[in-house]
Amino acid sequence: MPNKICLIVGTKNEANALHAFLEKHVWADEILVTDSFSTDDTAEVCREYNRTYFQAHLSGNANARHNIAIKQCISDWVLLIDPDELISEELKKEILFVLNNQKCEFSAFEFLRVNYFMNRPLRHGGWSGYSLKMFRKGCVEFKGDSYHENPVVNGKVGRLRGEVLHYPNPNIHWIMEKFNYISEFDLQGYSNRYGVLSPGRFKWLLLTRPLKNFWKCYFKKKGYKDGLHGFIYAMLIWAQDVIRICKYGEKFIIKNPNLVPQEKLPDPWECRKK
Repeated sequence: MPNKICLIVGTKNEANALHAFLEKHVWADEILVTDSFSTDDTAEVCREYNRTYFQAHLSGNANARHNIAIKQCISDWVLLIDPDELISEELKKEILFVLNNQKCEFSAFEFLRVNYFMNRPLRHGGWSGYSLKMFRKGCVEFKGDSYHENPVVNGKVGRLRGEVLHYPNPNIHWIMEKFNYISEFDLQGYSNRYGVLSPGRFKWLLLTRPLKNFWKCYFKKKGYKDGLHGFIYAMLIWAQDVIRICKYGEKFIIKNPNLVPQEKLPDPWECRKK
């Protein structure tokens, strides 16, 4: 008998994207939609497709979110995916082959995620790259307090050739809203790395680090091959670094008393339902 797989989908006001997602992935044995109390029609869409709907407060800590969701599924394998991601036909065939292989030696698999920016794939300078998203239940634990995932795998990791097509940023307004939110969860990491810098060293960090990441995105990773889309995207990467480092300086160096606590941050996902 083939193994079964559960697609775990985290949502917050993603009803518009969820229709296409559930239609595309009807082949999955189990789809668990873990929802952070959406105010749109997410619950109704799940009922329409007869998929499991589970509500939980999903914080900015991606590792805690994943650990909560994994406990809810009953399948042999887990695949973490977002509602704005679509599994390509090639990757689907590879996944089904793995599920039918009773002697599979791997505990987890990584595969390529191709990010789209303003409806165009960024195959060079964007966030496209391999990520570990599919694993046997019980073989991976997510550790740490971070917006970014930190999977710890017990066993061998394989690589699949197929792609996940990711459509994360409908427009620049949404990107900036998301940057503003995500940056709040990067501050402690900067503090652990740099401590309390002098004003001079802080200025140097603010001048150099964003430029280095622009250079990496646009030149080292050949983002210029993505045309004007690639240039704009590299500039947004520069802007994201500026936002994060300025917030780090505000909290740990200037120590502004008027900071907004994380639990009171405006929710950027609210604009996704519009």
